[in-house]
Amino acid sequence: MKKLLTVFLAVLVIGLAFSEAITIEFWHSMGGGQGETLAALVENFNKTNPDIQVEPIYVGGYSDLNRKLLSTITAAKEGSASDLPAVTQAYGNWIAKYLYSDVIEPLNPYIENDPQMKRVWDEEIYEVFKEGSTWGDTIYSIPFNKSVYVYYYNTDLFDLYGVTPPETMGEFMEITKYLTEDLDGDGRTDQYGIGARTFIDDFQIFLFAYNGEILEYVADGKYRVSLDRETTKKALSDIMELKKGGYGSFGTGYLDGIFGSGEIAAYMGTIAGKSYVERSSQGKHGWSWAALPSVDGVPHSPIAGTDIAMFNWITDAQKDAAYRFIKYLLDPVNMAFWGINTGYLPVRRDVSETKQWQEYIASDEKAVIAQETLETAIADPKPAAWNDIRNEISTIFANFISEQITADQFYDRAVKACETLLEENNELAK
Repeated sequence: MKKLLTVFLAVLVIGLAFSEAITIEFWHSMGGGQGETLAALVENFNKTNPDIQVEPIYVGGYSDLNRKLLSTITAAKEGSASDLPAVTQAYGNWIAKYLYSDVIEPLNPYIENDPQMKRVWDEEIYEVFKEGSTWGDTIYSIPFNKSVYVYYYNTDLFDLYGVTPPETMGEFMEITKYLTEDLDGDGRTDQYGIGARTFIDDFQIFLFAYNGEILEYVADGKYRVSLDRETTKKALSDIMELKKGGYGSFGTGYLDGIFGSGEIAAYMGTIAGKSYVERSSQGKHGWSWAALPSVDGVPHSPIAGTDIAMFNWITDAQKDAAYRFIKYLLDPVNMAFWGINTGYLPVRRDVSETKQWQEYIASDEKAVIAQETLETAIADPKPAAWNDIRNEISTIFANFISEQITADQFYDRAVKACETLLEENNELAK
């Protein structure tokens, strides 16, 4: 009887402990292998933190996630709080929009009251990621799945032609032209020196290469349009020279397929495309990547990827649990696991000191090449209007590529679109 009572009490204690566990939802857009890696991290967190249960919920693609968050925020404002997450993945410009509804929890108090986290934030997190996570002095998110743009190139072709990846824009233009060939002599190009998409991302790569920018943060959520006419025209001049000269393949589709088939010798894309390039190139040719070229030989890569944000509509106990989960994701060993299994970059410098990361890069230096570009990378602008600005400039850029407008007209329309959309969102600095 005594033994049965002991067993009963043990089961009761376990049951009570489980029933008292704080549950928080984590909404995300990580599918496939990335989702499996995230699920493994969450499972380990739940096992090692039995007083907390994180429930990861895959909402769909980024657009699906943003739409659901916006609709949930709207419902919460109207008094319905039945389906609200504690933490979520989010782009900076999403967070800027959510700030209008005052639903994002500032993270400064948590970081300031945690000496370990304070040191990590001050000394280990890359500045470009902190820039994307802060508004003024307020930290509203923690960087998570981050990638940079790099120069993918066909190593077999580069070896055959005796060239190395370009570092300057002059070298880039020269090599791109040199690698363009009519291989069968039928008067049509079979091998282009570069592939590019007619979206804002590719325009920004050329713009950043000339030390240009589109928007500059001023203060209090306000931005000014900092697009310079001459810098813009120089970037567009290079692009049009490649287009008119037949040295570049321009389109709207993804580039990994035609890179794998050998139609293009190189292209500029994010490291998140690594697995796709591996599949498309397998058995056909070797490949690698290099830092983006620029006018001064210093890579100015755009940053891609989301952050983790916490909502303020949850209880204080859930906030504490959410912070512990965010801190767990930032642990250097966990960050190494995340990067190794997904291809994303560590957001803190000291991940490089972990045994796991050192073993990883010993067999593949590409991660180091990408990681080194973070010191001079450029954070994406984050006004609430940024999604609409991206769409407008992409349309204007496509019109320029198809020669419907001139470089000056591109500049005038891009500036007008930025000012109009920022003004509509009350984000334009006067």
